[in-house]
Amino acid sequence: MKFQVKALLILFFTLLILVVYAMLPKSETLERQLVPIRLTSLQPSETPPSAPVRKDIPVVEPPVQPQKVRDTTAQRILFIGDSMLEGLARRAADYALGNGHEIQSVVWYSSNSQQWAETDTLQHFIRKFQPTFIMVCLCSNELFVRDLDNRDRYVRRIVQKIGDIPFVWISPPNWKDDTGINDIIIRHTGDGRYFDSRHYRDRMERRGDHAHPTQEAANWWMDSIAVWLNSMETAHPIRMERPDTVARIKHMTVLQPLNN
Repeated sequence: MKFQVKALLILFFTLLILVVYAMLPKSETLERQLVPIRLTSLQPSETPPSAPVRKDIPVVEPPVQPQKVRDTTAQRILFIGDSMLEGLARRAADYALGNGHEIQSVVWYSSNSQQWAETDTLQHFIRKFQPTFIMVCLCSNELFVRDLDNRDRYVRRIVQKIGDIPFVWISPPNWKDDTGINDIIIRHTGDGRYFDSRHYRDRMERRGDHAHPTQEAANWWMDSIAVWLNSMETAHPIRMERPDTVARIKHMTVLQPLNN
């Protein structure tokens, strides 16, 4: 009897709980449906979000390289060298007159880099003429030297004497292959300051000594140099338009060979 009473009580309370639950309002969370997860949603986007810009870090712009321009102002040109300069100087005077420059030529016959390096000759003419541009045509007497270490020192010293003055070095008009003097000149003049005359070796008509160019060949040689000086290939381009007139050499200093 007691067992039956207990069973009825359990059944009663069970039914009561079911009735109460049915009368309660349904929860929204129970009505939510499960949404299947797609694998594509887990893949990274094609364009990742950009990193935030930090305003506290200044933006550094790349340095602007200065554009090379031709110096069109009138120059005081000092033209120095050995006997190869004599023919060039005549045509250079035409260019100076036609372009508004003043040119002072100094021809030191039979000179070499040692004499220009170990004397005060170059400093003397720099002080005297106060050039704004220097042209050098030297070392034709050193094409076949063997003491290249010494020549290296001499050429370096000449460049040091020129200092901050814009300059160019016109190489000798080789009639044969040299032993290395041109390489030394290139090493110390730097980019845009060396005119390589070796390319014209087989195109220059020579005098009886088979070394010095004729005046006509020297004129053509100087024309080629002037085109280069007037171009952006030089370190300091200057105005060197082809002249229409022929000038007389008014300023040429001649130095005799040095007695050794």
